[in-house]
Parts: sequence; C-alpha cells; structure tokens
Amino acid sequence: MSLEISVWVPDEGAYAGRKSVGSPPGVSTGVGAENFRYELWGSSAARSLGATFLPQLADITEQNRGNLQVPPDQLDALEQECRLLENNVEHLSDATIRDRDRILYYLTNIYAAIHRARAVGGGVVIW
Repeated sequence: MSLEISVWVPDEGAYAGRKSVGSPPGVSTGVGAENFRYELWGSSAARSLGATFLPQLADITEQNRGNLQVPPDQLDALEQECRLLENNVEHLSDATIRDRDRILYYLTNIYAAIHRARAVGGGVVIW
C-alpha cells in the first residue's frame, strides 16, 4: 500500500463533508510507501524540526483512520511545513535513511496538490 494525496472540496451532502476532486491525467499523487507514515513523515527527525501536520499520519486514531485532512484555511501552514522539511532534507534523509531525492519528489507532489486545492477552494487529504 502507498500513501496518496487527493484534493477535496467541502460538500455537506458527501461522505465526511467532502467530495474528492479527480487528479489531472499524468499527475503523481504518491507521497510514499505505507511505512513512510511512521519512518519519514512521523519520524522523530520530522517532529524535531517542528513538523506538526505530516507527523499526524503516524498517529492513527478511530476518528482519522490514519488519514491527514487539511482544510482550505490550513493549506498555507502545510506548505510552510513542507518548505521546512525541504530546507532540512539532508538532515531528514540522514536521520531516516531515506533517499533525499525521493523525499523531495514526494514534497513536490504535496506542493502540487496544495496548488490544485487552492484553485478549487478545497483542501487536501493524505491516506
């Protein structure tokens, strides 16, 4: 299983109050293998840098089912967190023994989803 990022728009009549927006053809939505939930995004290295959104992927509860839903009004904060991780990618790579370029690739996919979400007034969900 892999972690994927999707764009959603608020919809009171839809499941969980949101409706997924399809990704354009050829767009990568992957943000890592399932173990990245714990070993990268939820790692102590990411948390020590001050990350708060992506580490939630490791905090599985009945309510979130391991998903990270970011509403439209928090996209700026998620983008800032991604920049923080990007600016510290060497540390993150060394601490998690994950390939630097792979981390940057997944961050690029998150940035692209944030951009698509803003264009439709929506948010993102990573599952």
